[in-house]
Amino acid sequence: MRHLAPRARSLALVLLALGPGVAGAHAPRLSRGEWSFERGRVEARLVFHRGELRALVVDGLDEAPAQQAVLDRVAAAVKVVAGTEPCQLAERSLHPVEEDGWQVRLSWRCSPAEARWKVHLPLLAELSPGHTHLARVTTGDETVERVARASAPDLDIEGHLTVLQAAGRFYRLGVEHIFTGWDHLAFLLALLLLGGKLRHLVAIVSSFTLAHSVTLALAALGIVVPPPRVIEPAIAASVVAVAAENLWALRPGEDRAARIRDAVAHRWRLTLAFGLVHGFGFAGALRELELPRAALAAGLVSFNLGVESGQLVLVAAAVPLLAVLARFRGFRLAGVPVLSLSIAVLGLLWLGQRLGTS
Repeated sequence: MRHLAPRARSLALVLLALGPGVAGAHAPRLSRGEWSFERGRVEARLVFHRGELRALVVDGLDEAPAQQAVLDRVAAAVKVVAGTEPCQLAERSLHPVEEDGWQVRLSWRCSPAEARWKVHLPLLAELSPGHTHLARVTTGDETVERVARASAPDLDIEGHLTVLQAAGRFYRLGVEHIFTGWDHLAFLLALLLLGGKLRHLVAIVSSFTLAHSVTLALAALGIVVPPPRVIEPAIAASVVAVAAENLWALRPGEDRAARIRDAVAHRWRLTLAFGLVHGFGFAGALRELELPRAALAAGLVSFNLGVESGQLVLVAAAVPLLAVLARFRGFRLAGVPVLSLSIAVLGLLWLGQRLGTS
């Protein structure tokens, strides 16, 4: 820690001091749904972070009109089709749940002759970038898991999945979580901007992988579950801290090169600490599914492999590109500081936004 800038050191100490919180809060960028399908009727209980839904309606509304406006918006933006026939919305309601969530209950009347359905969720494109909807789907006595997002907002209800198919879904979720998680991408890019020898880069990536794998498992299994209102701002703070350390090492002076080498050589320690925080963020997707323990174990392994695959693709693409750019004096002197400053500003914006909605 003695190698960090004072501000970065303070942020790191705060994050390392984070203890387990109470479970049950609702993470931004993540919603969950309990869907029940039977001939002639479909029911859904959808839980969202209150701040995300509140942002869909005009500011300044009192609580009751705001809830009604949100209910109208969600009910109009969720569609169910049985076979080729649209289902008719029959009931709808909205209720606050826990400390920061809203639950929307919807039910539809459908053709009793149909036993295959498609759910359309264009609403996801209006929520936070990278928003993921995790659905538990019950048809008869079978319950399966589905995932929808803005880029793929439809759910086809197919029946029971094989173990291999379920593992493939969790793997894809892990990959997509990396590539749609802009805070994680910014964090990784900030880590790589100073360059360094291969052994240093391996240590940085390995420490991040080890740390987030541990907390991902702890949180997904329900052993240690800090609340999203703590973890989401902490992830944003980690982005600011790494970018701040970059700027501190890059400040003008005769010992600039030595400061950069020193920061890179010891960065694995910072990455290890912040990786613990990011792992809790990764775990939200699996934990919100509320899977049985046996299914969660397989999903945890597949999801983590997906996260690692996405991370390795990013590192494999970024490291050679940054190495080529580093040959140009202008990029070393101006490009890296400008990128680091941009990442720091972006992290501060995320931090303010998440503190405001927590």
